[in-house]
Amino acid sequence: MTVRQAMRKRARFGPPQDTISAQGAAMAQPKGPQLQPENSTGQASHQLVVSFLTTGRAIALLGLFLPGSMLAWSLLTGSSIRGSLSEYYYTPVRDLMVGTLITMALFLWSYRGFSDRDDDLRADRRVGKIAGVAAVIIAFAPITPRNDDRCTLVQCIIGDRSAAFIHSIGASVFFICLAVFCLVLLPRSVVSSDGAVKRVKIYLTCGWIIVAACAFIAVWQFLPAEIIFVLGHFRPVFWAEAGAIVAFSCAWLVRGRALEDAINRNYQLSRAGAAPTAP
Repeated sequence: MTVRQAMRKRARFGPPQDTISAQGAAMAQPKGPQLQPENSTGQASHQLVVSFLTTGRAIALLGLFLPGSMLAWSLLTGSSIRGSLSEYYYTPVRDLMVGTLITMALFLWSYRGFSDRDDDLRADRRVGKIAGVAAVIIAFAPITPRNDDRCTLVQCIIGDRSAAFIHSIGASVFFICLAVFCLVLLPRSVVSSDGAVKRVKIYLTCGWIIVAACAFIAVWQFLPAEIIFVLGHFRPVFWAEAGAIVAFSCAWLVRGRALEDAINRNYQLSRAGAAPTAP
């Protein structure tokens, strides 16, 4: 084929065109309203938000499962309830306890927060990460064993007393983070809808329950030995720790439910073509 013939063919059929580019250009052409990609994009965004809510719900359910499983083991086996949740480390449910704490730590570390203000988002993430690290410390630095000569890795490295001290610090930080979530962060991200005032009251009530539990545990350490001996049979520290974690879980479930309802409502409104309301 001569050069002149090639030029004539090109002028007749147009310049060569890449197939993929042609398909991309065709797909980019505006279509009718029923074929607009906004619906699929909105659905994908909605699914991502639901996944975020699932992460929050998992944190709450793990919080309920931790003391519930320890208590269930004691009741089902006829064993006495331990003095605290930490004492269950030296029982057959140790693996269950450690696994739950580590799973909760991973969820707390990956928690992204929810708010319409960047400062609140950063605070949610930071408190979540601190609580996650504290949960890991609780799991891997147990309290001093009473009738067990074996040591964990951390105990063998730094000693029983040092590990128990670090455990106490981790537990304190963990419960403080739970209180901060309920008293500060959850009320800031409250959904503006029916029942918002009631939900804020629930958050604050749960937060003060956690604070009261922490205060009681701190005071308990300094009570006279006679009082501890008499009241210790009722396992007050165990119930205080369990109550604090359950209060946090309840507040988290209430917030997650409110967010899910608001997001589903906005999603349905957007699909119907109405202007969504701000959650």
